[in-house]
Amino acid sequence: MVSFSNFRTLDPETADLARELVENADRQRSSFMSFMSLWMGFNGWMESVTGADHDAAMITAIAENRRATDAYEQLMQDDDFKRRVLAFSELWPVVNVRDVRQKLGRDAFWAQERDDLFDRCRREGVKMQPLGWADRDVPTWPQLLRVIYCVRCNLFHGAKSPQHGRDRDLVRRSDRILRQFIERSRCFEWTD
Repeated sequence: MVSFSNFRTLDPETADLARELVENADRQRSSFMSFMSLWMGFNGWMESVTGADHDAAMITAIAENRRATDAYEQLMQDDDFKRRVLAFSELWPVVNVRDVRQKLGRDAFWAQERDDLFDRCRREGVKMQPLGWADRDVPTWPQLLRVIYCVRCNLFHGAKSPQHGRDRDLVRRSDRILRQFIERSRCFEWTD
């Protein structure tokens, strides 16, 4: 059960740390560092409001939350935000790199062209987000959040490189969209 008021009752230093991580994200020298800082602050907020003890439960609770969904749908009325989300979705689906390594080998990304790799990932049942994605769909809040989380996991586990154009785009777009969601929804200020 999500309780947004939980964030307000945290130890003030803990809540301030989450806010500072978000505020300091735009001062980082790269979108990779910015996204890491931003995600850590957002993750702290999610843990507080959901009370979940692992990431998957936090993501599910926030993805399925009506208030978060309403905030996202309201933001999608803004042309700039919607344009960013649709451009991001052109890079979907995003594979789970750990699963690729387990099922296809550590060299899978270098041994094959992208289209061939994605075909093989589908055949081998590699995990990817969002589930059931079709080109030209308009992303839902749960799809968007789960893709951003997949990008986060791939980055935090060493599977994103600033030298790779697609990786740069995925991280940069995740960073910008999540930042806009946090800032414009003012979710850190929500109460029950």
